[in-house]
Amino acid sequence: MQHTITRGEKGKVEVKVDVSKADFDKAYEHALTELGKDVKIDGFRPGNVPITMVEDKLGATKILNEAANFLVSQHLSDIFDKENIIPITKPKVAVDSLSKSAPFSFVATLTERSKVKLGDWKAMKVKKIKAKEVTEEDVTQSIKNIYEAWVKQKVSNESKVSNVSNEEEEAGKPSFAKATEGQGKFIYDAHGEKIFLKDENKVDEKKSEGKIDDEFAKAIGARDLLHLKELVRKDLETLVTDQVEAKFEEEIFEELAKIGEVDVPDIMVDDEINRIMVRLNQQVESSGKKLEDFLRDENTTVDALRAKWRVQAEKNVKATLILDEIGTGAKIEVSREEVENAGKGVNQTDLTPEQKVDMERYLAVSIFQAKTLDLVKKTIAAS
Repeated sequence: MQHTITRGEKGKVEVKVDVSKADFDKAYEHALTELGKDVKIDGFRPGNVPITMVEDKLGATKILNEAANFLVSQHLSDIFDKENIIPITKPKVAVDSLSKSAPFSFVATLTERSKVKLGDWKAMKVKKIKAKEVTEEDVTQSIKNIYEAWVKQKVSNESKVSNVSNEEEEAGKPSFAKATEGQGKFIYDAHGEKIFLKDENKVDEKKSEGKIDDEFAKAIGARDLLHLKELVRKDLETLVTDQVEAKFEEEIFEELAKIGEVDVPDIMVDDEINRIMVRLNQQVESSGKKLEDFLRDENTTVDALRAKWRVQAEKNVKATLILDEIGTGAKIEVSREEVENAGKGVNQTDLTPEQKVDMERYLAVSIFQAKTLDLVKKTIAAS
């Protein structure tokens, strides 16, 4: 067997394989033997039918195809291992000619996982800024925003107070609103967050109107105004910490992009855009709308959104490939237990066996990426 490999842009690979007549004859005999195990002819036990009768029964075309499939699978597997090719698409195979007692050749085209040229990532200099301290003024202003939205909502249209299920209220719910979980009624604050109301408190709305006091605090789920301040401060501190961490990660990815070279395959970018679209659809549905409503409100189309997100999607894939290279080099492993624990929070009731496998593969990749990023953070912080 001889092969030649031609690499194109963005991971495109063409593999041409030539198999000698002698090797194809062996593959033909192998296919004939394997297929003959299931051939049934009166007077012979299964597996003991003479080869000539098997050939007559099955026909040359079926045997030739089986021999070709065997050779394609065997040789491509060997070539991928030898040439360190990791396909991310199923190879498309074209056969030049297929006949008995003749040489056999085929061409396989595919997209491979891009090779990453990585510099010394351990020498990167990325400084993590200190989280801004949450002041009393910040807490006061945040409560004022919540209060103004609360009053505006009550005055403008009382009917806009909505009933939602526990499942619907989980996404995006402010932490202090959890005190009223199960009550169902909510309004929105100035930031678009849900503020859940407590009917059983029987708040005197006229008394509360016009000032921020204990009655107002009780109406949105806190025990009193002091408790509300504590909850809001905790929310703000979490928000600030998350923003600092997100900024730190963003700068790490920017530095990695500078020292890592990789030709990102279009198919991986398309897959990332698809994931972004899925997340958008989930967010839109969680707000009680349909994607068509969102597109109409934003005066855009799916194609326009995909084009808009393409640059970011390419950056995301590049960062993923570079992190994979770092993690592989550092021999980071993901245990079965880690994957199972991560899957406990996922409803798998309606998943098919194939979907469960895909989910576990996705979880394993996500954990691998998270552990690799954590390694990069710790290494940079220690340098």
